[in-house]
Amino acid sequence: MKVIKDIKLNIDREAVLRYQGYSQKKVKIPNQSILQITEEEINRGYDLFMPQGIYSLIKIVDFASKGRINLENGLTFKFPNAIIRQLEGVSHFLLGVVTIGAVMEKKVVELFSQGEFPRALALDAVGTVAVEDFSRSVRKLARKEAEEQNFKTSRHFSPGYNGWEVSQQGVIFQSIPANNIGVRLSKGYMMLPQKSLSWAIGTGKEIMAPSQEDNDCENCQHKYCTYKY
Repeated sequence: MKVIKDIKLNIDREAVLRYQGYSQKKVKIPNQSILQITEEEINRGYDLFMPQGIYSLIKIVDFASKGRINLENGLTFKFPNAIIRQLEGVSHFLLGVVTIGAVMEKKVVELFSQGEFPRALALDAVGTVAVEDFSRSVRKLARKEAEEQNFKTSRHFSPGYNGWEVSQQGVIFQSIPANNIGVRLSKGYMMLPQKSLSWAIGTGKEIMAPSQEDNDCENCQHKYCTYKY
């Protein structure tokens, strides 16, 4: 079990603009006012981030029928077949949760209440980019640790994506104490604070198709997503 805090975040301006609906490949081009606001909210964001992450290595007991994978802690993951096929040779899971905290969310709500809609939207996009950047960094550390034990790693999977039911979030949160970094689950399996991410990475010495650190957009199956490059 590891808790990660001391990672410097890197906010990509183009990614922030993309989450606001702007892209080099789209007709919608940001004007000078939007560009200035975006820069200012990126700078503001650095003072609001409170990044924390936690991850742990959990042993797999066996692969049961109908996409079920039994864990050593007595819990069971249920994956769609598309993911099961990518987990051949996996013997453990790296399970992780990351967050940038609730301070930024509160500021976004404040800006909306003040009618500062462009700034609120820009800062919210900054938060999305920040938590994704932080998640990649924590996954990289987790992968490195696994490699030091001579494990290969699969790509990462998150509940709610690629056909994996969001209810499986509960298994992750029962497996690692995410409350140690201030993250909890709602009754609908949504993480609070909202700028949080969770994931599972398959590890093992016999993985058939090991993956290097993966790009979120490249692995997303939503062909018409607004936020893709």
